[in-house]
Amino acid sequence: MMKKKKCFYYTSMFLFISTFYLFSSARTGYTAQSPEDLMTKIDSLEQLLLYEEACVLTHELLEQYANFDETDRVLLCRAYLKKSFCFGDEGKTVESIVVLEKALAIAMQIKDSTLLSIGYRELGYRSTIAGNYEQGFEAYRNALEIDTKLNAYENIAISLNAIGKIHELWKQFDKALDFFYQSLAIAEHLNNLDQIAIRKASIASAYKSMQNFDLALDYLERSLALETELNNEVRMGYRMDQMGEIFTILGDFEKAEEKLLSALEIFRNNRILVSESIVLNHIGFNYMKKNDYENALNRYIESLAIAEQTGFNNMKQKNLRELSSLMQKKKNYSEALEYYKQFVAIRDSAFTEQARRQLLDFQVKYESEHKEKELAIMNQKRLEDQLKLNQARQQHILMFGIVTILIFLLGTLYSRFQIKKRAQIKLSEANRQLNLMNQTKNKFFTILAHDLKNPIYAFRNISTSVHENYAELSREDLKYYTGELKNTSEKLCAFLDDLLKWAASITGRLVPKADSIELKPLFEKLVDLCSPMAKSKKLSISVDIPNGHLVWADRNMINTIFRNIISNAIKFTPENGWIKIQSNMQSIHTEIKISDSGIGILPKDLPKLFDIGNDPSRIGNSNDKGMGFGLFLCKEFIDKNNGEIRAESQPGNGTIFQIVLPNKQPK
Repeated sequence: MMKKKKCFYYTSMFLFISTFYLFSSARTGYTAQSPEDLMTKIDSLEQLLLYEEACVLTHELLEQYANFDETDRVLLCRAYLKKSFCFGDEGKTVESIVVLEKALAIAMQIKDSTLLSIGYRELGYRSTIAGNYEQGFEAYRNALEIDTKLNAYENIAISLNAIGKIHELWKQFDKALDFFYQSLAIAEHLNNLDQIAIRKASIASAYKSMQNFDLALDYLERSLALETELNNEVRMGYRMDQMGEIFTILGDFEKAEEKLLSALEIFRNNRILVSESIVLNHIGFNYMKKNDYENALNRYIESLAIAEQTGFNNMKQKNLRELSSLMQKKKNYSEALEYYKQFVAIRDSAFTEQARRQLLDFQVKYESEHKEKELAIMNQKRLEDQLKLNQARQQHILMFGIVTILIFLLGTLYSRFQIKKRAQIKLSEANRQLNLMNQTKNKFFTILAHDLKNPIYAFRNISTSVHENYAELSREDLKYYTGELKNTSEKLCAFLDDLLKWAASITGRLVPKADSIELKPLFEKLVDLCSPMAKSKKLSISVDIPNGHLVWADRNMINTIFRNIISNAIKFTPENGWIKIQSNMQSIHTEIKISDSGIGILPKDLPKLFDIGNDPSRIGNSNDKGMGFGLFLCKEFIDKNNGEIRAESQPGNGTIFQIVLPNKQPK
């Protein structure tokens, strides 16, 4: 036992000293070293799994020696390949592709087949991630041709599997399965358990896309068993992600969530951004199927952010499409339409007709080469069978021509029908949007009339009373009436100010100027401004906000938001009531809660509070109904400051407004 401990101790010390020496030399004083020595250190760091340090050293090597004519071209090509891997691991897909093209240019100059094969396979992978399937397909085709000449069967299996994945993305599932099974056969012949596990997972993915879920789960369980046996944590995460997605489709949401969360933890621990984006999307889909729309929305947005960071266009499309569906379920049709427009814009550029033609060319070339190899080893019987087949083909030429003409005519008629149908759909949608805009315009004018009515009527009534009874009024009466005129004019000015701000906001002239704002002094000032109104109704207003609670927002907009909400609370709270203002600061956002003991709001009216398409005069329970124009402006300003607002209420139990705003500047 003591010997084992000593052995472990000396081994650990050796690795520590080696790592320290390698990394410290990467940081200081190696400018006099040759590029060969630096590459040796990079390889050593990678063997010790110190990939970040290896990346640092690779970047610095290229900065010093990339432009030296004396630098070994093979070594320089290897350095560029390593740099592309580093960019890929950092989620910088575009930068990775740019560096790969430099590496491939050098490999072509020196005619190094091995480096060309590595470069093309990596280019195929990065291009596929970026959604450029045409470039990815071409790169894998080049790698397959080179590896076939080199008899590099393991690499042939990798390229065949990758080409199958692109067929799967193009929804050509039978062809995808053909390539997957070819790749699996090579892996089994080589008895490569790692590759066998991956190939079975690829086959499962194709069966899942074909909705053959039983076969898909069977292959995934076989693959996961191999990955567990090999103790390959990352690929165990891939399999659990695939299984979780299938369980969601089958309606077993709890089992799906268990698998997906386990996969997410693995990918986050290993900082695999692309896979993290995929599994977050699958978790969002699982939540949406469970009708848990808020959690679904959060996961989709996280997945979309990572996909945009890494240039993962395929996952960007998937997130945008599913976000559009989610917003339709939430009846937020404007957001649903916006997400769908973004999805269509990316989708239309992802797969061109040129890619289809190149795919066909490659298929013909690949099949021809395969047949030539088979012909070289065929016996006489195979040749006779081929001759009979050719004769049969000649006999059916006439029939084939007739069928082709009929298909062409039917296709033309169908195409014209579809064009006409799409035009009718567009016209109907345009009419619907026009009617909706007219309805919204009418309701907007109703809102303005409702909120202007009370102040203007008050002006008229007070001024009429003063005018008709001037001789009989005492100084106290005059002071009271002029005070009422002052209060009414201030309310009217505040409303008109809000209206002008809203108009500037929707026309794009009002741009938020965010800053760090401490909440406690802001609310204390607002409460002082509103205290005359509160005192007139004998209301108590308490501010329970600790020092140091912040938000990152536009100060003027935030003042307008909270002033409107507090004014509404005073307006709808009976005498001797209370209003409380509280805050809860978390890591990236702060939640502000404004509650009152007012008359409350009916549940059916809550969804209408922030919708400009609803008549505010129908909301509320008091004689003075309506939240007024202010809440629409609050919603507009909170959206511009990347926040959220929601309300909770029951008639007779008061109302709680919750506002969530960021407390840090977005990175």
